Amino acid sequence: MKGNISRRGVVKGTAWAVPVVLASTAVPALAASHCQPGVVVPIPTNTSTDGSSLTHTFTATDKTQSLTFTITGGAGGSYQGDSYQGFGGAGAYITGTIDLTEGDTVTFITAGGGGPYSGSAEAPGRGWADGGSHEAAYIGTNSYTNAFQEGPGRITELYGPTGGGASAVLLNGTPIAIAGGGGGGGARQISRTTWSKIYGERPSGFKGLRFNHGNIANGGTGGPSYTGGEGYDETYEYFPGPSLHMNGGKGGYNGWAGAGGEAGNLLNPTSNSSLSFKNNSTYYTYRQSLAGNAGDNGYLTTPTGGTGGKGVVGIGMVVTIGSTHADRNQCSVLHGSTGGGGYGGGGSGSVTTAAGYATDQRWAGEYTYVNGEYQAGDYWSPVGSAAFSGAGGAGGSYLDNQRVYSGYIATGTSPGVAGSRVNGTSFATVCEIQD
Repeated sequence: MKGNISRRGVVKGTAWAVPVVLASTAVPALAASHCQPGVVVPIPTNTSTDGSSLTHTFTATDKTQSLTFTITGGAGGSYQGDSYQGFGGAGAYITGTIDLTEGDTVTFITAGGGGPYSGSAEAPGRGWADGGSHEAAYIGTNSYTNAFQEGPGRITELYGPTGGGASAVLLNGTPIAIAGGGGGGGARQISRTTWSKIYGERPSGFKGLRFNHGNIANGGTGGPSYTGGEGYDETYEYFPGPSLHMNGGKGGYNGWAGAGGEAGNLLNPTSNSSLSFKNNSTYYTYRQSLAGNAGDNGYLTTPTGGTGGKGVVGIGMVVTIGSTHADRNQCSVLHGSTGGGGYGGGGSGSVTTAAGYATDQRWAGEYTYVNGEYQAGDYWSPVGSAAFSGAGGAGGSYLDNQRVYSGYIATGTSPGVAGSRVNGTSFATVCEIQD
């Protein structure tokens, strides 16, 4: 646990974000000098598609008097699927001006955006501080998934969006501005029995364990305050009453890491008699309610900052005991959404899973031809598993108002986009003495 030592003593003249737009108050030492403003510094655009950051250093000449910069953090990755929203949070926006003397170096770290919802682990956005990453695959390594795979069944492993990296400006190697990355959007993974044509025409009374197409949680947006990822609820389409709740990770702030989202839960599990989540002699079910992981604390005296919280991994599993049909055994594995990097990494979202079966539906299996007559096979009921994640929190931001004037931190406005990454940006101009 961190102590109560103030960060103000770590680097002389440091400042931090507060829950309002920050404006620095330092007075430009060379305000009375005459120079030509608006000379663009040629900072390359970060066009990476794998979350990589880009670093560029500018060295002041004897003609350079001041530099004005604008940076944004990388956005969190976004959900893409059969529901709505789930956008990654935008990275924070920071602008300001600094005075320079000959030989001063200004380094720009332009962060990468977080990775999208995917069937494989996407790298987080990299930067001065990285977004949260994912654990290694569970299929083939986890004891529960290995046991499930010993029999016939359908198992799916998916990965929630990852957090964006933090962009930064360093003056002679010391951070003077850090734009926190956005948190990854929420995620869902559902596996269920569907009606097969081998059973004949789908009857109107068949009700699979489908979920409603609601709004997925959005990731926390970087800015002057600590912004957590959203939580949300999932409900069954044909079985009103039971629901699953997930919580978003907390945002980083002032160097302190954001906490992981508090564990959610399966709510009102016995409220609909047509759906059960209990184990018995016919069904084995397994579900989890997992809290998210906290991010890492950020320190201005280290080369990198606070990494976003890693995703937690949830498993939902239902087995029809003794069944040899794959669609009657379902397993969902979801790696939860991760936090953004920054001056204090954002926490990752919580993961809630469920697995159940219909109690008042009995359908005949495949028909077989025996002794000249068609006979119905065994009888079965729909089953389903699911796993859902709250969104990741944003990384914290920072502005040194002793070195930077006419500056402020603002809430980001470029959120994540489904299926792609939204990288951070860096732009700067200098004021130079003219011959």
